[in-house]
Amino acid sequence: MKIGLITIGQTPRTDVTPTLREMLGKEAEFIEKGALDGLTKKEIEKLAPTKKDYVLVTRLKDGTPVKVARRYIAPKIQKCLKELEEMGVSLNLLLCTGEFPRLKAEKPLLMPEALITNVVRCVKGGKIGVVVPEKEQISYVERKWRSKGISTIVAYANPYGESKALEDVAKFLAKKNVDLIVLDCIGFTPKAKELVRHVTGKPVLLPQTLIGNVLKDLFGSP
Repeated sequence: MKIGLITIGQTPRTDVTPTLREMLGKEAEFIEKGALDGLTKKEIEKLAPTKKDYVLVTRLKDGTPVKVARRYIAPKIQKCLKELEEMGVSLNLLLCTGEFPRLKAEKPLLMPEALITNVVRCVKGGKIGVVVPEKEQISYVERKWRSKGISTIVAYANPYGESKALEDVAKFLAKKNVDLIVLDCIGFTPKAKELVRHVTGKPVLLPQTLIGNVLKDLFGSP
């Protein structure tokens, strides 16, 4: 089976594909495309968000973290999507937990944001801790969950930065006594999940393994 992997940054996403490979096995063929592939540093700088933009956080090929505006990235994601469909993939997966409401797809398209949102909405009661990559994202993430009637404590720690920041956030959420923690970025790895779970003693929802399990259920052996 061919699965298209679309990142809002640059390929290869060596921080994501190992998790999916381990979960899906050798039968899965991944074809990666990135919105920032082939762009120079100056070209990428022009995609930076302003104060009014929906901020997205991703990484470049060398692992460098970068912030981009959704309004610039969405058309590039759409182009990647079309190219992968023309290459004959069975399904495309967006490697981003941000909201992209206007994407068009002819083949099935897996959107992590929708998966995470609906899983959390199934949890009745309790307080949800959400970890996003950057401080600028906190306000609209709070508004999003508030609109769905869900109480959240939102904090930030860049998955492409030092693990100390994530550890500090985990300690903060532990003091807030949240009942479930969502690591709201595709860049958070199973190692990050284990760190947060160890510090807080709470269940942790990780996008990488969530989408991996969905793909496994869709395409894996019975």
